[in-house]
Amino acid sequence: ANLLAPGPESCRQIVCPSPILTNEELARLRYIDQGDAAVPGFRPFTVYCHYPVALGGEGLRMAIDNVRAQVSDAIADGANLVILSDRYADAENAPIPALLVTAAVHHHLVREKTRTQVGLVVETGEAREVHHFCLLLGFGAGAVNPYLAFDTLHDLLRSEEHTSELQS
Repeated sequence: ANLLAPGPESCRQIVCPSPILTNEELARLRYIDQGDAAVPGFRPFTVYCHYPVALGGEGLRMAIDNVRAQVSDAIADGANLVILSDRYADAENAPIPALLVTAAVHHHLVREKTRTQVGLVVETGEAREVHHFCLLLGFGAGAVNPYLAFDTLHDLLRSEEHTSELQS
């Protein structure tokens, strides 16, 4: 809400115990406005951040412009929680580097004077180390979901359980 005219809407926030979100926590945010447990006042929007590999640098530039335009349109339509996701990349469409797209969107919204109207969450397979998380948070993300790190941990645990079952 407007910081210069505070009201009840200004107090509506989502408080997370950690800026690192599990896959389940991200799913709750992504669907916070749906179902029986819908929380009024929150409208999430997910934008997939990929670029056509065949177009190289120009394709990356166009994709970043497209992401910024999608986010601006979503805010104009009432979204107040934006999830920047690099899921579903493939051989033809590579993920835009998470730090690059986070910074690009953050600064774009600052220039448009709409940054305070929206929270940014980054869903990325890139973040693996504390430094990666710190950079994403420092460049504008409010929370980060390192889905690939969690998926890798789950696979390792399943693999160890399977190995210990075979040895028994």
